[in-house]
Amino acid sequence: MIRNILFITVLIFLVFTVNGKEAINPTITPVFFTPSTTITVTYDVTGTPLANLTTAYIWVWIPGKNTNAIYNINPANATAAPAMFTKNLVGGRTLFSITFTPSAFFSGSIAAETSIGMLLKGPDWSNGQTTDYIANFWDGNFKVQLTSPQQQPLFVSNLDIIHIEAQTPVVATFQLFVNGNLVNSQSGITVYSYDHQVTEVAGGSTVAVVAQAGAASDNASFQYLISTSSPVQPRPSGVRPGINYQPDNTRAILCLWAPGKNSVYAFGDFSNWQVLPEHLMFRDGEYFWIELTGLQPQQEYGYQYLVNEQLKLADPFADKILDPLDQYISPSVYPALKPYPVQALNSADYFNRVSVFQTGQVPFTWQISNFQKPAKENLVIYEVLLRDYFSSQHRTYQSLLDTLSYLKRLGVNAIELMPIMEFNGNEGWGYNPTFMFAPDKYYGPKEKLKELVDACHANGMAVILDIALNHQDIPNPMVLLDFDFSTFRPTAQNRWFFTQARHPFNVFYDMNHGSTYTQQYVDTVNYYWLKEYKIDGFRFDLSKGFSTTNYCTTPNCDTGGEVAAWSGYDATRIALLKRMADKIWSHSPDAYIILEHLGSNTEEKELAEYRYSEGKGMLLWGNMNHAYSQISMGYGSDADISGVYYKNRSWETPGLVAYMESHDEERIMYRNLTNGNSASGYSVRNLSTALNRIKAASLLFYTVPGPKMLWQFGELGYDFSINQCVGGSVSSNCRLDPKPVVWDYYNQPSRQSLFYYTADLIRLKKTYDVFQSGNLLMTTGNSLVKQIILRNEPYTAAPTSADDMNVVIVANFDVVPVTTNISFPHTGVWFDYYSYGMPITISSTSTSFTLAPGQYRLFTDVEIENGIVTGIDRTAWEPLVLDVFPNPFINRLNLKTDMLVDKACLINITGTRFCLTKISDTEWLVPALAGGVYILELGLRNRIVHVKVVKE
Repeated sequence: MIRNILFITVLIFLVFTVNGKEAINPTITPVFFTPSTTITVTYDVTGTPLANLTTAYIWVWIPGKNTNAIYNINPANATAAPAMFTKNLVGGRTLFSITFTPSAFFSGSIAAETSIGMLLKGPDWSNGQTTDYIANFWDGNFKVQLTSPQQQPLFVSNLDIIHIEAQTPVVATFQLFVNGNLVNSQSGITVYSYDHQVTEVAGGSTVAVVAQAGAASDNASFQYLISTSSPVQPRPSGVRPGINYQPDNTRAILCLWAPGKNSVYAFGDFSNWQVLPEHLMFRDGEYFWIELTGLQPQQEYGYQYLVNEQLKLADPFADKILDPLDQYISPSVYPALKPYPVQALNSADYFNRVSVFQTGQVPFTWQISNFQKPAKENLVIYEVLLRDYFSSQHRTYQSLLDTLSYLKRLGVNAIELMPIMEFNGNEGWGYNPTFMFAPDKYYGPKEKLKELVDACHANGMAVILDIALNHQDIPNPMVLLDFDFSTFRPTAQNRWFFTQARHPFNVFYDMNHGSTYTQQYVDTVNYYWLKEYKIDGFRFDLSKGFSTTNYCTTPNCDTGGEVAAWSGYDATRIALLKRMADKIWSHSPDAYIILEHLGSNTEEKELAEYRYSEGKGMLLWGNMNHAYSQISMGYGSDADISGVYYKNRSWETPGLVAYMESHDEERIMYRNLTNGNSASGYSVRNLSTALNRIKAASLLFYTVPGPKMLWQFGELGYDFSINQCVGGSVSSNCRLDPKPVVWDYYNQPSRQSLFYYTADLIRLKKTYDVFQSGNLLMTTGNSLVKQIILRNEPYTAAPTSADDMNVVIVANFDVVPVTTNISFPHTGVWFDYYSYGMPITISSTSTSFTLAPGQYRLFTDVEIENGIVTGIDRTAWEPLVLDVFPNPFINRLNLKTDMLVDKACLINITGTRFCLTKISDTEWLVPALAGGVYILELGLRNRIVHVKVVKE
C-alpha cells in the first residue's frame, strides 16, 4: 500500500495537552522574518478545548529576559485589543490568526534579539492556553528553512510518499540528497517542493536539502526510519530497569520497563540526538535493553527513550534528570551542571526531560557506618522545606549542613526533609514528583545530599524523607507509558495508575497500590533511598490514599459523604500498607515508617501496633494544630489537647508523631498576633505575650511522652501566615508561595529566649525517663487551665533520684487570672522548675494556686538541673567571664566580669525583684532581705544572665 505522508506547517498528527496547556505549534508567515517584519501567526485549535473560545490573545516575550510585551495583560481588557486573534472556521477546522509586527509589541527596542516566544491564551489564564513556542528571528543571512516534514524522527513504511518542502529568502537552486545521493534538483525558486517515495524496507535514511544562491549556501536535513518492532533477545543476567553500569567503564546497559510496547529506541548524546536504527533496543518480555559501547568514562551522557515511535521519555530509574528550567539554577548551587541539550527540546513540555548516566563515577566515601537511630518513641523531628529555610541562592544541602550546629543546640534528633525527589518546577513544595530516583538539582548535587546525611548521622540526627507515593505527576514515565492525551488521563491499560482518582484530596495521578507493578515500583524506590543515601525512614504523604477502594461518587470527589467514607476503616488499605512496611523492614529492620494518614482511630491504632512486639510498628502524624492554636489564642472552644497523648487514643504503643505546626498548617504565632484574645489590658496580640503563650503551649506539648515534630522556625515564633503572598498580602491562593526567611529572629532577645526555652524542653524530654515513658494524666475538655500529671513507672511517692521522678505541669491559657486547684500525686517537697528550682512544700494533694494569664509552672519531686538557669546561662555567640562572691552573701556582692553590668537584681520565689545599688565597678549593695535562695539577674550589654545565690 502506498501512503501519502503530508507534513505541513500546521501540526496535524497529534495534539497533546499538558497541565491545561495545549501543545500546538503555530504557523508563521512569512517563514523568514525580523523583529520589524509584519507576520501572520495562525494556531489550528481544532478538536481542543481552545476551539470553544470566543476570543483569544497572543502573549509574547523575549526568551531568557524579563521583557514583557505592552499588550501582555491578564485578564485581557480593551488595552489588549491589538493582541486579539481573529477566529475563523476553514474547511471544518478552527483557526485563530493575528497579523502584527513584533517590534511594535514591545516598549523597548528588540532589534538585537534573536528569538521571540509566543503562545495563545484565553481572556484569562483559567480559560486555557497553548504551550510556549519559540521562533527565531531571521538574521539576514542566506538560509534554507525546512517546512515539511516537521515531525522528527519520521517513521514510514516501504512505498510511502514523503512530501518535502523548504524555503529560502531569495531565489536559489535546490538539490535533494538521500543518503548522499542526488535525487532531485530545482532552480530559480524560493519555495522548494518534492514528493519522495520510500524504497527501503528496513533501517533508515538521511535526507538533505541543499540550497545555493550565488556564493551563499545552506542546508537542512531530516531522517526517516522504517517502522519496525524491537527484536526479541533475553537480557544479560542481572540487568534491571534503569542504568546498569559495567566493570568496563566504556560500556553501559540501559533497560526500560515498558509493558505492552512494540519498539523502543535509545538516543541521546551518544547518537548526537539522532534516532538511529542501530539503537533500536532488544525486547525481553516487558523489558527493553541495549548495551552502549565506546563511552568515555566519567563523561555525562544525556539520553531519552522513544517508545512506540511516539513517546519521548526519560529513564524513570535515572538518578539525574535534566529539564529546561535548569538554566535558572545558579552555579553556586550546582557547580558545573550539565546544560540541557538544545537538540532534545520539544514543544510539548512533558517530553522535555533528559536522563543522565555517567560511567566511572567515584563512589561517595561515608564517614559514619554505625549510626544508631534514636528510638522512634523518643524522636523530636524538625520538618524542613529548604526553599523557605534559606534565602535565594542559599537553598541548598550545603546550607543545611552549615546549620546543623544550630539544630544540635536546639536538641532535635531527626530532620524531616520535604520531598527532594525531582519534581516539576523549581520553587515548589515537592509534592508533584516526576522522577523518584533523582534528587532535585535545585538544592544541589546528589553528593551534597549524601554529605548532609552523613553529617546528620555524625551529629546524632536521623534523616527522614517526606515522599509522595500516593500520586505522581507527568512527565513521570509510568504515567505517560499508557496515557490518553485527549482526556489527559492514564488509560485503562496503565499498570501503575488508575484512570482517575479514587479518593478525595488526590492531586495529579492516583497510583494503583493494588497493582503488582506499582508495588514493585514502590518497593524499589523505598529500597533505593534507604540503601543508596542511608536515609533512616520515610514520611509517606497522603497514605490514606494507598487504597484500591473507589470512594468517589461525584466528579469532584469532595463531598462530606465521600470524605467520611474514605476516612473510615479500610481493610484493603491496611493490608497494602502492611505489605509495604514488611518489605521495607525485610531489608531495613529499624527504618522509620511515618504515615500522614489522618484516618479513623481504629485504623491508625492497628497500623501503630503492627509488629510492635518485634520492635517495629508504624508512626502516624497527629495533627494538633487547631486545638493548640485555640488555647494559645485564649479561646475555650475546640480547646481539648488531650489527643496529643497516644494512650488517650487507646493506643498501646507510642506511635503518634504529634505536632502543633507542620508545613500544611497555619502558624500559631500568626494566629496569636492576628486573632488572639484579650481582656483587661492583657492581649495575646502583643508580641511578647504571644511568644510567652507559645512557651506555655510548648510546655504541654514536648513533655507528653511519644515522638514530636516541629515546623522550621517554630522555635523562634515564626509569625508569617502559611498563606502569605510574595508581595506581603495574605491569600489562600498563595499557600505554596515562597515565605520570608527569618534567621534575624535569632538575634532578637525575646525570640532567642523561646529558642532556648524550646531547647530545654527537648533536653528534658530526651534526658528524663518520666517524659519518655511516664504514665500521663491530662486535663480533657475545653477548660483553658490545662494540667498534666506524669507518674514515673513504677510509681513511687518517695523518689530518691531523677530516675524515679514525678512531674506536675499547669498552665493558664485564659486571658484573665485564674485561681485553681492543682493536683499533686503526693504531698511533700516539690521543686518549681521555672522559679529556678525553688522548693515548695505541698501539704495537700489538691493545692490552690492563682495563675496569671499565660502563666505556666512545672513542678518536680526531685530537684533537677535547669537548662535555662544553672549557675550561669550563657549565650552561644560570645564567651563570658563572671565571678560572683561571696556566695552565700550578707549585704554585699562582688561581680567580676569581662562585660559592663548595667543592672543587677535579686528575684525571690514569688518572682519579686529587688534591685541592687552599684557602689563601684565590681561591688553592689544588697537591700535588706530575708535569708534564702535567690536568683541574681544581671543585665549586660547584649544579654541577661542569671546566677543562683544564697542570702544568709
